[in-house]
Amino acid sequence: MTSLDKNISASRMIIKSHIDKAFAEKYIQWNDGLNYTEFIRALWRLFLNHDSFKDGTQDILGKLSEEDAMQLLSDEIDITKLRAS
Repeated sequence: MTSLDKNISASRMIIKSHIDKAFAEKYIQWNDGLNYTEFIRALWRLFLNHDSFKDGTQDILGKLSEEDAMQLLSDEIDITKLRAS
């Protein structure tokens, strides 16, 4: 496993944890009028700025570009779970 693969894997774990916590705390809500790209950007801003997520998000940004991190976020978010909430 390359160092990039390790960084992606570690970042994916943090993102999954952030998503689970955000669902549990009801920070994530979906409605059918939302633009998916804007939703991901807003969720990323939450992770960047909220005290509960800030440290982990900064750790991700030490490993990956912001664009790559948002792509991981988009890959990991379960749209069917969003629509069911």
